[in-house]
Order: sequence, then C-alpha cells, then structure tokens
Amino acid sequence: MIVCVCNALPESRCRETACRAECRTVGCVYRLQGARIRCGRCLPHMHALLEEVRAAATAAGCAEPPVSSAPSG
Repeated sequence: MIVCVCNALPESRCRETACRAECRTVGCVYRLQGARIRCGRCLPHMHALLEEVRAAATAAGCAEPPVSSAPSG
C-alpha cells in the first residue's frame, strides 16, 4: 500500500525507515527517505504507522534506541 502518494512512499519502506534509531518523528520518516511532506493528507496515517512501530518495539522489550549526536568541534 502507498502511504504517501505525493512521494510514492510504500508502507513497507516507511515501516523500515520508522524502525531506524535516528527516526524519531514523522518528519524524519520522510527525510530519511529523501522526501518531504507535501500535501499532508498522509500525515495521520504516517503518524499512526510510527506509533505502531514504536509500540511493537516496546512490546518486544526493545529499549528506545539512543539518538546519535554529531561530534562537536
């Protein structure tokens, strides 16, 4: 199923991206796929997808992955 028609983002790819440690927000799901939010009709579904992935990780006993930070200097 296509989640975002404007960017042609399939649900399977969005779920894979949402599982990445650096993916914390709906905007991250788009950015990590080289896309951007356009019309916004997909936002409710993308938000639900991200919450679903987080809930599954929590149920599996996975701790929230740390956010990688860029080295200072």
